[in-house]
Amino acid sequence: MFSMRKVASHLSPYYGALASLPTLGVDSLAGPGVLRYTSSGSTLSKNLKSKKSKTPPKRVVFISQSTDIFSNLAFEDWLYKNWSFEKRNILLLWRNSPCVVIGRHQNPYVEANLPYLESAGVPMARRNSGGGTVYHDEGNLNCTFFTTRDRYNRKENLEMICNALREDFGLQVEANQRDDVILGDNYKVSGSAAKLGRLVAYHHCTLMVGTDKQQLNLALQGDKSIQSKATSSVPAPVMNLSDAKKDISVEQLIASIGRKYLCNPMEGTESSSQQTFQQSNGFTLINPTDDWFPGLGKLQADLSSHTWLHNMTPRFSITRPVTLPECVAHNTTVNITVQAYHGEIEDVRVASKGICPDVEELINEIGRAVKGSRFTVDIFNDLDNRMRLPQPLRTQRSMM
Repeated sequence: MFSMRKVASHLSPYYGALASLPTLGVDSLAGPGVLRYTSSGSTLSKNLKSKKSKTPPKRVVFISQSTDIFSNLAFEDWLYKNWSFEKRNILLLWRNSPCVVIGRHQNPYVEANLPYLESAGVPMARRNSGGGTVYHDEGNLNCTFFTTRDRYNRKENLEMICNALREDFGLQVEANQRDDVILGDNYKVSGSAAKLGRLVAYHHCTLMVGTDKQQLNLALQGDKSIQSKATSSVPAPVMNLSDAKKDISVEQLIASIGRKYLCNPMEGTESSSQQTFQQSNGFTLINPTDDWFPGLGKLQADLSSHTWLHNMTPRFSITRPVTLPECVAHNTTVNITVQAYHGEIEDVRVASKGICPDVEELINEIGRAVKGSRFTVDIFNDLDNRMRLPQPLRTQRSMM
């Protein structure tokens, strides 16, 4: 959880002494043409029109009190589905306990070291936006900018972040053509992704402040030998902001970026002298739970499910050498390819040439038995064990 005393102490020069920041529940979200729940929280009405208003929308900074990746991703999705951004735009600032987050169209086996994550108790999540894989911990700040679709402007958001880092911390950063924020000698400190709907959109990015780079490297060592149609991450050398400025903190960044967002020149003004500060309650604490935001719990359950993480995976194939048991063939190793689609085994075949027809037929029989079962990294051990079993045990339908 964020240290709100620290955040408040960095805001005080701008907004006066802040004993605490306001908190927000679903009742506070209701407003004309925005969002309204009944007392039971069961009905919802939302203005679905997305014509660009002459009056620029107000800006609000939400700060999540949760460090759970599934709660924070669910809250992003909840806002995307339930909020009308015509009158109020949102910057959500959040961070997570250690986790790996892959893009909507990525392959978890390619992107991350799944055995290591399981042994370390580090969860993996698939987000709704595209883009590449990132490692999060509490030394990483996440920023999500919510707007109507016609006001979406990723480059403007990144320039605002760069201005905060340059003006408040003296860090020479720039956003490149890939919409990464680069520090020093081409070191990446931030990457971006987005989700664009018919009426609303969001852009989110990371900021590496003091991320554990050793854990990052271990967590992101996926199996690059897998042949996949999924979106691949683009590797880049990374750096923490604290490597360039030792005393920088996440709390300082929350205050700095939040101020810049709230105090940006209003759309349509000709001069930065016309910018105005919003009052201190432009910063609002959020507790992303179902009690605060009815329906969020279902979104969280969906995002943390095996189905969402694995069944969204595009088609891929993996080939491994398997030494045949002596009861099948003497001193023989064959390459076996397993193809999977949406988390299920689709095909198993021998990839080696010149294999004995009896051996090939045996592997084909076993392949038919496991077809349609859940893909796991233990599939090749399962194939090896089945070869040792007598008929009909080895060709029973898989329960994996």
